[in-house]
Parts: sequence; structure tokens; C-alpha cells
Amino acid sequence: MFLLLLIILGGILLLSSIGFGTFWVLVQLGVIVQKAVEPPTTDTNNYSLHQGRDVGDDT
Repeated sequence: MFLLLLIILGGILLLSSIGFGTFWVLVQLGVIVQKAVEPPTTDTNNYSLHQGRDVGDDT
């Protein structure tokens, strides 16, 4: 009887871990697909020296 309960418990744990793993893979695939359909970032090539901080001599 104890062995049967142990097998049932092991089966439940195995099925739940498989279910969670499947859920996690689907979430990751959803994130990848969501990032893939985003429009690419466009660079405007609008740079100036006033955008950054002064990197002159500190002495």
C-alpha cells in the first residue's frame, strides 16, 4: 500500500514538473515572438558633443 502511494506521489510530481516546464517554454517563446514583431530601432544619426559629459583633463 505504501509503495502504491509513493508511486502515485512520484507520478503527480513528474506530471506537475512536466506541466510547469511546458508552461515555462511557452512563456519564453511568447517573449521571443513578442520581441521579434517589434519594429526595429531606427538611428537618426543626430549626435553632438553637448550630449555627453566633459571628459577633459581632471588635473
